Amino acid sequence: MRRRDFAFLVCAATMAPRVLFAQATTRPPVVGSLWFNTKDAPLPVGYRGQFLAGMRELGYVEGQDFEMLDRFADFQADRLPQLATELVQLKPDVILAPATIDAVPLKKATDTIPIVVGALADPVELGLIKSYARPGGNVTGIMPYVAGLPTKQLELARELVPGATRIGLLDDVTDPKARPQSREIKAAGEKLEINIIPAEVHTAADIDQAYETLSTRLSSLNRAVCWSMLVQS
Repeated sequence: MRRRDFAFLVCAATMAPRVLFAQATTRPPVVGSLWFNTKDAPLPVGYRGQFLAGMRELGYVEGQDFEMLDRFADFQADRLPQLATELVQLKPDVILAPATIDAVPLKKATDTIPIVVGALADPVELGLIKSYARPGGNVTGIMPYVAGLPTKQLELARELVPGATRIGLLDDVTDPKARPQSREIKAAGEKLEINIIPAEVHTAADIDQAYETLSTRLSSLNRAVCWSMLVQS
């Protein structure tokens, strides 16, 4: 997605409150943000920087036209609900959620503050919107995921290893959207007569061991491939 497009969503969400603030107080609009990552990790710093650059392109400068309130979970998914509640209690005018894993606890914490999601997946399944035709509620964003994608991914994996009948799945079970996507992948596997071999991870520290487990289970098998689905985000 282009940073300008995403920044425009946040800008639009703050437009009405900004008019009210101009009449009642000198406080600029406040944009809250919740991050699964750490403050110093490359992804949130880069993502946040791109967002701020997009806002500048639209004529909005942090510290002058709006303020930012950031909360970071340090890669600990169980901290997100508490941080979401804390952020909502600060009453920002709009909240930036980079991905679905951040949006789910925010939606549970507020039904009124607008939430803009950079990478929105399975929003109906996860209760973030009512339907694609009539989403309603306070969550909006950009949805790069499309139905049928797991089937296409499995087809591509089998093109890489022709005739593969067993495919390993590295599954981040802490991500709320991983569960419905995992079900879709397994259903696609049944249609394509592919046996999906899962390996669950809960933290980044589990990844190496999960790959070793998959390697052990698949290395002795002909026509097998290991496919990762580390969903974060």
